[in-house]
Amino acid sequence: MLRHRLTRTADLLLPLAVVAAALALLVPSRTVSERSDWILAALVLFTALGIAPSQLANLRERKMALAALVLAPFVLLAPLAWAVSRLFAEPVREGVLALGVSSTEVAVVGLVALAGGNAVLALGALTGSLVVSALAGPPVLSLLAGGTDVAVGELVGRFVLVVLLPLAAGLALRGLVPRIKHAEGELGGLAALTLVVLVYAAMSGAGQGGRLLSAALASILFLVVSAAPLAAWLSIAQRELRITGALVIELRDFAVAATLAAQAFGPAAATVAGVYGVLMLLAGAAAVQLLSTLGPRPPVRGHRPAR
Repeated sequence: MLRHRLTRTADLLLPLAVVAAALALLVPSRTVSERSDWILAALVLFTALGIAPSQLANLRERKMALAALVLAPFVLLAPLAWAVSRLFAEPVREGVLALGVSSTEVAVVGLVALAGGNAVLALGALTGSLVVSALAGPPVLSLLAGGTDVAVGELVGRFVLVVLLPLAAGLALRGLVPRIKHAEGELGGLAALTLVVLVYAAMSGAGQGGRLLSAALASILFLVVSAAPLAAWLSIAQRELRITGALVIELRDFAVAATLAAQAFGPAAATVAGVYGVLMLLAGAAAVQLLSTLGPRPPVRGHRPAR
């Protein structure tokens, strides 16, 4: 009974995420908020356990799609973020700029898996996106903001902790214990529960600082303009890659954006990233819920062949 309920948890992802956000407004937890990276690491681990190591070879067949998902969002979203930022005063303006040069959200890998997309491609896009954001993000942010200085060491360290280590552990364990593949439904449920906790952590952190109303409006506008490259992807991508690309493009990493904003402009600018993180995760949960109602949701796995 417990395993069955855990397997069906993904079907309740959106209402559970909304409840978590509301609970964080009433009873926020700074402790949980400050440990959001550990929550993300757990999400990567659960997702990696659903990926057979041999499936990583599929990335060689998706080189063009991978390059597009790594480079196009950065190239397109940075100027779009600049345009949105013109509508607001500092520090909200600076926080929006940081969103434009941030990487793909780490939680996207879990969301793609829950939605039945290609988690391996999402993982490759996440890795490449973080590299691009760490190397090109600071100088582009400096250019857009008129001059600032951002260190990349913290971003690289976070990537190792949150992505590489749990990914390596999950893939190694899946390779050593092949029967884990029979628990993919339960892993999907664990991933969904982890996302719910992540929403609570993001909402708990979003309330720290002022200008929440302006930050929420700026975040909504950024999500709206991010739909432009998403729509372009949906119009040109192969059917089996549309779900993956849509989530990879639309959802930006709010922790990376907060780090960039805080280092470049001060803690007040990071408020936008915190509010955006809540809205972005709720949007991702809604997308997964919608996709699950449009058709049967396959178990969590790394690759779904084209139909």
